[in-house]
Amino acid sequence: MGKNDDSTNKAAEKIARRESDPVKDVQQWLEEVHYGTLSTISQTEGLEGFPIGSIVPFAVDRDGMPYILIAEIAAHTKNLLGTNKMNLFIRHPAPEGDPQTNWRASVAGHMKRIVSPRKSESFSEEHLQDCIHVSTEEEQILLARYAERVPNAERYLNVHNFSFWKLDTIAKIRYIAGFGRICWIEGSEMEDTSNAGFEDIKQSSIEHMNEDHEDSMITLCEGAHSFKPESVELLDIDSRGILMRTQGPEKFVYSSFGKVIEPSDLRVEIVRLIQEARAKIQ
Repeated sequence: MGKNDDSTNKAAEKIARRESDPVKDVQQWLEEVHYGTLSTISQTEGLEGFPIGSIVPFAVDRDGMPYILIAEIAAHTKNLLGTNKMNLFIRHPAPEGDPQTNWRASVAGHMKRIVSPRKSESFSEEHLQDCIHVSTEEEQILLARYAERVPNAERYLNVHNFSFWKLDTIAKIRYIAGFGRICWIEGSEMEDTSNAGFEDIKQSSIEHMNEDHEDSMITLCEGAHSFKPESVELLDIDSRGILMRTQGPEKFVYSSFGKVIEPSDLRVEIVRLIQEARAKIQ
């Protein structure tokens, strides 16, 4: 590559960053799409060192990091156990015309297995040192967020030999938002601060919903999650959605906004979720 090519690439990156906010774009894209292509480094004899791609559903934690639910026997699990370097490729879910004119991103980084107390006995002490440890409740909340996108996830996690794996660190992201809007995003730039503004309004909003709008949350569960609980309590709010706990049956339920919102949008977005759920019941 010559000096002219370097200058062209740098100019394109400046245009991409001037016309949009690549970090916010990627955060939004991770909300819009529910699956991507996971590439891992093959550990299969004869293919060592080659990247292997597979389609995986994923969810996003409250910190903006994607995570997946994969089987112990899957090739990509064995690959991650060999080296946890990976790439998650996401693209526009419904591209029109030339697919190269639509947005896409390659998120390169390192994944780690998520382990709760009930699963820790399944792994060696050496392996556990490289895992992300969560409480049983935290695992159930991760499951609630994932199950919104993959309804059968509870059966996989609780019955079959599946584990959550989370993107622990981002090395770089290749961002392409169309012609001339191309750049690299450093992993350090992806720190998610979208929840900061919710701390001032979260508690009062939770209290208001629990005191005055339990019936609306029951409607939300019925219309959006296909079951009608006996009671519902709102537990948490973040920039991506709301977390509820139901009784009869007892479970955590997460409803996402489908985008990263500002605190000023909270009331409108909760009303929209409930209205959409009510429309599905009628």
